This record gives sequence, C-alpha cells and structure tokens, in this order.
Amino acid sequence: MKILLIGASGNIGQRILKEALGKGYDVTAAQRTPNAITLQHPNLSVIKADLLDSAGLPALLKGFDVVISSISPVTPEQFKKANENLITALEQQAGTRVIIVGGAGSTEISPGLRLMDSPVMDQLPKEWAPVIFIHAEVLDLYKNSSLDWSYFSPPKFIEPGERTGKYRLGSTNMIFDANGESKISNEDYALALIDELEKKQQIRKQFSIGY
Repeated sequence: MKILLIGASGNIGQRILKEALGKGYDVTAAQRTPNAITLQHPNLSVIKADLLDSAGLPALLKGFDVVISSISPVTPEQFKKANENLITALEQQAGTRVIIVGGAGSTEISPGLRLMDSPVMDQLPKEWAPVIFIHAEVLDLYKNSSLDWSYFSPPKFIEPGERTGKYRLGSTNMIFDANGESKISNEDYALALIDELEKKQQIRKQFSIGY
C-alpha cells in the first residue's frame, strides 16, 4: 500500500509517519518545506507540495492508495481552501481513500450536544474558537463529497506521550475515561489511525478516540 502523508512534520504527523513506516508501508511525505523532515528510511520519500496549489494537486495525488492529511490551520481561510482543493483533486480520480486528522469540537460531549455548541467553549481561550469551527466546516466538506473519507477526531486533550497500544474508539461522541477525562497520546492516536487504515471500518464516517 502506498501512502501520501501531508503534514508529516507536525506533532501528530510525525507519529503517523513513524507508525506507518514501522508497519512496512511505502510513505511519501508531502511538505511545503521538505527539509522539515529529517528522518531517513528506505520506504520514505519526501517531496515539496502545497495544497493551496490547486493546479499541481491532480498530478501529485496520482499513484497512491491512501492520502492522510495531518495539516494544521495557518489561517481558517487557508485551511478550508486547502481541503476544498484536496477534495476537488481526489474526486477526479477514483479509488483513493482519504483519512483526515480532524478536530475535537464537532464531537458530542453528551447526546446531541457538540463541544463547540456547549458551555465548554467559554472555558477555552477565545483564539481557539476559529480553529475549532473551521475544523467542523471541513468535516461537512468531506460529508458532502463523493470520496471514501474518514475523519478522525481526537479527544479533548492530545499530546506527546507513551505508545501504550491501548485505546477505545467511538463515533461522533467524545470518549471519556472513568475519571471523566478525555485524552490520548499522539503516539496512540497514530497507532489507531494506521490500524484503521488496515481494518477499513470507518469509511465515510467520523470516529473518535480516547483511553
């Protein structure tokens, strides 16, 4: 299986890269700044690419079985445009799956109540709000597309940590543990994403994770 990983130098992207290579996949890391990837591996190629370059995307995406997008918003407008371009280019070629490293704001903290619509938003820094809302808009873009997409929402807290190999999956719900906490390590998130790549259980679905 050939994977195109966009955003492989980020906190989550670099863990996905390591996990995919560890499973023996051929990975091409597409970066606006290729020198941000210092890892060397016989199954890794690094290329220069920019999702805002809509003209170059169709050629970039050819030959891959799966595209994993782990990009982060520079601005909400650019983030939305990058995903619009990716969707348009992928819809021109059949058979390529896309997995999106998504946001947590669109997951439900109780039945029918998304975090982004809840009083929890008042407890978060105001500058987070545009990013939270644009992630939800991007989810809608994929829902309305013809692609084989999967949108992987993290829990409330995700940060570097240990690869424990343990996790629980949900759907549109935020996952909480017995202490009411919602968290996962970047490492276990990456493991779960690559597991889903193999299992193919979340096609055209949003899914979530937690301990």
